[in-house]
Amino acid sequence: MKLFGTMFYKLKGIIDHFFSKVDIRIFLVFILFILFGLFILLYKYSRYIDCGQIDFAIEAEKKQVGEIIGFKDLTPGAKNWAWDFGDNSEKKFDRSPFHKYTKSGMYVVTLQVNGSCTLKKTLEIRNMGKIIDSMKIPKIIAPMVVTVGQPVEVYYKYLGVPFSWEWSFGESGQMDNTSEYPVYSYSTPGKRRITLVINGDVTHIASKDIYVKPRKLTTSVLDSMKAYIMAKDPVEYLLPPGNPQKDPMEEFLRHIPAVPIETPVEEKINKVVENLAPSISENQFKLLLLEVAKQNKAKEDFGKYTCNKYDFPVVKNDNVIIPFSEFCETIQNKSIKIKSLRITKNNKNCIESIIIKYKIKKGPFIWVYD
Repeated sequence: MKLFGTMFYKLKGIIDHFFSKVDIRIFLVFILFILFGLFILLYKYSRYIDCGQIDFAIEAEKKQVGEIIGFKDLTPGAKNWAWDFGDNSEKKFDRSPFHKYTKSGMYVVTLQVNGSCTLKKTLEIRNMGKIIDSMKIPKIIAPMVVTVGQPVEVYYKYLGVPFSWEWSFGESGQMDNTSEYPVYSYSTPGKRRITLVINGDVTHIASKDIYVKPRKLTTSVLDSMKAYIMAKDPVEYLLPPGNPQKDPMEEFLRHIPAVPIETPVEEKINKVVENLAPSISENQFKLLLLEVAKQNKAKEDFGKYTCNKYDFPVVKNDNVIIPFSEFCETIQNKSIKIKSLRITKNNKNCIESIIIKYKIKKGPFIWVYD
């Protein structure tokens, strides 16, 4: 025991001598470096993945322009992600982001996992025309068979928030009503197609075919017809014997100058209607202008509504008048917000002037009048 006591006192003396000669701050810094190294080691270990297991899936129905495509990381142990879609768009940092390509072509999609492992895949985007979203097409509710003169009430179902309605009942060839739940009476029998455009979205038009049957005859009319028929005795007509003779009146009529037949009034009206430009609502015109701003449309897309004239005046924000063609160039590749729009048409239903108030985006949450 005396030996152990002597060794303890000697060891204590050595430790006291060491700490009396060494600055305690140096000792603390040394401990901090050890702890920091342990932290980095644990951090690297927690983020470590086998780069041979990195993978991701591309979820798309047709892989076409305008389609919303889903990307999903399948790498086990992944903590963070950096997606590059190869079209100079902003990177995304979600596990399963969505992206939409605006042009066709070959794109290299790059995924970086945990800042260390990288995987690239080539994606081909094709241009297959406009994408029709069936969820945006309203559903028309109407009877399958109606009668001439019968008031027909029509309804609809729509998932979005409607603010304008354009109904056509297939009889006049034009827009017939702009109320939400119209009532219409057909004047002629036959197969008719009801169409509905909501919020001016002409790419998602709803349609429904119905059959219009003739009005039934009343009992009094039928009785009078029967009485008339019964009052007439059948008459038997016999041809006279011999060869048929030419009617002298027929020979006489051949030498009378022909009188031009006047065109019926209905045909005149139909010709006038055929020469009219198709109708377009102000809401539809707004949507087309927004597509021009996104460079998805051009002035030529308005040709059938303007009778192929693009130099008519546009009064913008109550202080500037410019031709329509120049106006389309002005708003291209800009974010615009249309406050109001008024369209003036001539007797041929062609647009001849526009009054518009709108703002353009200058920065985050900053909109100014152009």
